[in-house]
Amino acid sequence: MSRNADWMDEEDERAEEQAVKGVTANSHAPVLVKKREQEPPRATKGFYIQESYSRSFDRLVFEQKMAKGKKAPELAEEAISLLLEKYGVPLE
Repeated sequence: MSRNADWMDEEDERAEEQAVKGVTANSHAPVLVKKREQEPPRATKGFYIQESYSRSFDRLVFEQKMAKGKKAPELAEEAISLLLEKYGVPLE
């Protein structure tokens, strides 16, 4: 059984055009606006840690995610900040 799905492609194209133009089919309908916080640029650091530290960090990240708290990069930055403070190294 073949189904003609051209109407789906047409609707998809129409929706994309409307998104680019910033208009909707129903101007009175509420529009979902997603606010994205500007995150600072980050660098990847490759290093190896013991399995127990890795599991504990993953658990902490998961708990923070469930509580809508900090994400993994923010938690890692906080840990590095504490290390820098402990050893008297200024943050550049």
